[in-house]
Amino acid sequence: MADAATERRFTPEAGCARCTQLDRARRRAAAAYDHSAETDARVLIRHHMRAEHGRELEVGWM
Repeated sequence: MADAATERRFTPEAGCARCTQLDRARRRAAAAYDHSAETDARVLIRHHMRAEHGRELEVGWM
């Protein structure tokens, strides 16, 4: 069972420009089937969420 501090889905924090930017990059890469760029964006999102928002995304988050 997931800890209360972990989340399975990524939802950009309201008002956070960096969250929005990273989410757009991830979605664009996925739409272009650029798996390398998509992975890069996902890694950056996880680091950003941990460092700036104190949230941990579970492995396999979407």
